[in-house]
Amino acid sequence: MSSQGMTVRLDDNVFDVDGGDNLLSSLLSQGADVRYGCRAGACGACRLYDLNNCESLLSCQTSISSDMALSTQTPVASAVFSVLALNSLDDSNVEITLLGPSDDSFGDRISLSVLVEDVADDLLEPKSHFVECMALNQAGAPLKVILQQSAFSKAEWQKVTALAINDSLRVQTLSGVRKGRLLYEMDLSDLPVLVVSSADNGVFEPYWRDALQDFSNHKIECFSFSSINSIISPLQDDTFTVFLKDAVAESGTALHIIYHGQNLSEKGWEQALRPYRIRTNQLHFVR
Repeated sequence: MSSQGMTVRLDDNVFDVDGGDNLLSSLLSQGADVRYGCRAGACGACRLYDLNNCESLLSCQTSISSDMALSTQTPVASAVFSVLALNSLDDSNVEITLLGPSDDSFGDRISLSVLVEDVADDLLEPKSHFVECMALNQAGAPLKVILQQSAFSKAEWQKVTALAINDSLRVQTLSGVRKGRLLYEMDLSDLPVLVVSSADNGVFEPYWRDALQDFSNHKIECFSFSSINSIISPLQDDTFTVFLKDAVAESGTALHIIYHGQNLSEKGWEQALRPYRIRTNQLHFVR
């Protein structure tokens, strides 16, 4: 039986697809610009917004059953926030605390804009570029994020490093979605946890420790891949395998692993964890 031809409109592009195919795979095969990570429905990187149903969906977990109208942009509420505190963590990372209308807390995603000047037709025109960040604050506390140099242009990063208390920034927060659910949805209650970070996300380690204190009575371990790890296969690197072996020996096979990063597949993780009898449902992806 032949598959039925359908169409998927993604923002300003239209793709011809086959009914029954996986949405993410079908879009990627045609060159669509869709972000993705684990392909297992855990990291949320491939989330799209269904314009017909006014709901979000995970494209990696969606089978095409009808024509679709989608957007890469989830509805957001935009507001001006003021800078309460600045803390330069190192040359490439700045912790910033903001005051504004937000109900976001640890694990929620917000987008922040640093205004730059765009030269066009000999005129200076303001242009807003929003960079996605992860909220690091507790519920009810002022919004706290880390601004990473790799996410900004040179001109934008100069403005980041020049920020001062009471400066204003525009922030977009997701609307119509539940907030502060990341750790609850991982179901880490009273479980040993290992947080593994990509090289650029190692700076988040103390924030993970603080956030997990209320969710696990067991010891919390953290490991950050280095730039050297990234040159070889990170999951097969001796430094990581020794660390993982020691963590399992101390915590047992009930150990849950949070991977904060991208570009390491679920299949690769499955092969790395198999000798330790850790199942993939004990693995959680956070981009």
